[in-house]
Amino acid sequence: MPFRTLVGHHRISALLSRAIARETLPPTLLFAGPSGIGKWRAALATAEALNCVEPLVGGESEPSDEPGLAAAPGAPPRLCYDACGACRACDRIARGVHVDVVAVEPDEKASIKIDVVRDVLSRTAYRPFEGRRRVVLIREADALERPAQNALLKSLEEPPPATVFILTTAVPGSLLATVRSRSMTLRFGRLTSAEVAAVLTRDHEQGEAEARAMAALADGSVGQALALGATDLATLRETALLLLQETARQSDVQARLQVAAAVVGGGPKKERPRTDLAVILRLTSSMLRDMEALNSGADLRVLANPIVADELGALAGFFAGDRARDAFGAVDRALFALERNAGTKVVTEWLATQL
Repeated sequence: MPFRTLVGHHRISALLSRAIARETLPPTLLFAGPSGIGKWRAALATAEALNCVEPLVGGESEPSDEPGLAAAPGAPPRLCYDACGACRACDRIARGVHVDVVAVEPDEKASIKIDVVRDVLSRTAYRPFEGRRRVVLIREADALERPAQNALLKSLEEPPPATVFILTTAVPGSLLATVRSRSMTLRFGRLTSAEVAAVLTRDHEQGEAEARAMAALADGSVGQALALGATDLATLRETALLLLQETARQSDVQARLQVAAAVVGGGPKKERPRTDLAVILRLTSSMLRDMEALNSGADLRVLANPIVADELGALAGFFAGDRARDAFGAVDRALFALERNAGTKVVTEWLATQL
């Protein structure tokens, strides 16, 4: 997976590419950012670029001011150095069998123990056997137990020759300050909904419409979008639509509370999981955005929920202007309360009276 195949994070890819080309890559890197946005893929791309035997070498990755050479607005920066993605080294790294690319991941208890770190460090005492550089990749480095982090310190401060350490984490603050101070931190931002949808269609065989719908709920994370695949998204979408349909037409408080009960209840004498209710609220927000797009005359292709475009078109007149803005704010406040462990019944009843 060369840099050019990564979706999003173009500036970071260009920075890493340029540093590798100039042989100025720091020996210890910390990739920090939300879960599921591609930090691990970027780490593997870096390992490939460092060890590729047939790298693609071009011009500088910085934007050019020369006529005809400037990148189009929004286009990714050109890469000055990248792995070919096809040679034996790239293939072995991608399959996880390259001798000099060592991947460390949390165990079944979501921790990385000192014995694992010591074993890896013992292997860095020798020069690379198969590639030009030995690359130690530590996934979810926040899972490193404190003794394991302390064991890493000397190697991070004085890395063995021809060795690069890359740590990835969604919670850099959980690492020891001494570990963070010995690493160059690169901060990865969330992907756009379009970028998440592109990954879902390219790598996970999702249809375009379903990918857009999942991406709209994923908060910039491919991992979060994939987690939605384990839920009954169609049922949750129907529930969100029901909430909007009934609150659009019902002004009676008691009738709205009955709608809230249907949203909270996942079946007889059973409440929906909090995570499912959060998805319903995100779907509600997404549908409100779609109705605003319809009210402004936007093309149907921009909708995040094209599957229910007809139903949203029928509702768009009810949610327009001030009511639409108030509805957005109410859903945001409901999500905020839900994330802070407010009762699901209280949150849903309040929202049903506000929409």
